[in-house]
Amino acid sequence: MKKLTITLLAALAASVSAPALAQVSKDEITIGVLTDMSGPFSHQTGQGSVAAARMAVKEFGGTVAGKPVRVISADHQNKPDVALNIARQWLDVEGVDVIVDLASSAVALAVQDLVREKNKVVLFTGPGTDRLTNDSCSPNGVHWVYDTYATGTAMANALLDAGSKKWFFIGNDSAFGRSMVEVMTKALVAGGGKVVGEVWHPTGASDYSSFLLQARASGADVLVAANGGTDFVATIKQAREFGMTDDKIRIVGPTITMRDILALGPELAQGLHYVDAFYWNLNDGTRTLTNDFNAIQNNPPGQAQAGTYSAVRSYLQAVEAVKSDQAEPVLKKLHETKISDAFTTSGEIRVDGRMVHDIYLVRAKGPSDPKATAWDVVDLVATIPGDKAFRPLADSACPLAK
Repeated sequence: MKKLTITLLAALAASVSAPALAQVSKDEITIGVLTDMSGPFSHQTGQGSVAAARMAVKEFGGTVAGKPVRVISADHQNKPDVALNIARQWLDVEGVDVIVDLASSAVALAVQDLVREKNKVVLFTGPGTDRLTNDSCSPNGVHWVYDTYATGTAMANALLDAGSKKWFFIGNDSAFGRSMVEVMTKALVAGGGKVVGEVWHPTGASDYSSFLLQARASGADVLVAANGGTDFVATIKQAREFGMTDDKIRIVGPTITMRDILALGPELAQGLHYVDAFYWNLNDGTRTLTNDFNAIQNNPPGQAQAGTYSAVRSYLQAVEAVKSDQAEPVLKKLHETKISDAFTTSGEIRVDGRMVHDIYLVRAKGPSDPKATAWDVVDLVATIPGDKAFRPLADSACPLAK
């Protein structure tokens, strides 16, 4: 009898400690891609991000930790209230374990707080605001791809090195646009330059003519289009119509992507410099991902889409390793793991939630430049190491970094 009692107590102790071994809490693992399906960022994220997430799931055979993996998606319409309603439904009712993408900085900041409240995981691959890992950081969020600090600082330093010190900003009136202009202005002033003008436009604006006329009359040697997606494409097209070429005023877009260059075409895009978190022709891994994605989407991946593939893949690796879908062990594993895949071979997640990786300064090719493929539209100018690109942890306002 004594032996039986000891055996039962041992079994009970094992069952009590079972959470340490961890298990997936339900019959499936659900990934929610919350993105812009129809607005100005849809070609950079949208259905391409959904496809990228599914590519990552496919690498695991559709099953992780013995459970099937499901990918669902929705259009947040670039509206924080819409995004919050969808995210709340996903987390409370549909059993979503991780939310990915979140193109639009205002949307991302809103969802960050909700995910923290619900103790789930959010992987930001679409938004640019650096507040996600600065004053608005969260232990439940990881900012995966780019941010305004890294891209703005890198672009500003490249311009200053070229001797351009009088800048005019056309900015998107959003958390992203304001942050980008703030970062670049700080770098400009520190480098001995000055801002000769700035104007702001809403997301989805169609007429930039008055802004461009102000820029041309300002005496600026650089016009910074601190916007993205279709807003940037429209800005450049109208600037070229006004005869604004690099020999008169240099135009840069700190956070545009190869998809924007393709949309503009070589005649309009030639010479444009920008900073990208994903360069398709960097190595065999980037080329393979680009070819595989293109076979599905008939387009190469932009940085957010390549980042979505990487983030989902890394998340699933963590779930497989800890055999759990609970936020704490999964996030702990992510923070402990070096990220090495087709997006980055040396990524690390800091305590503030910033995934640190190299970024790239690139230049758009012109019509006469040789092209190996239809999407071979940019040349690599410089690689900026991750520890030089992103905000130093010592300068962060994130409470987690204190």
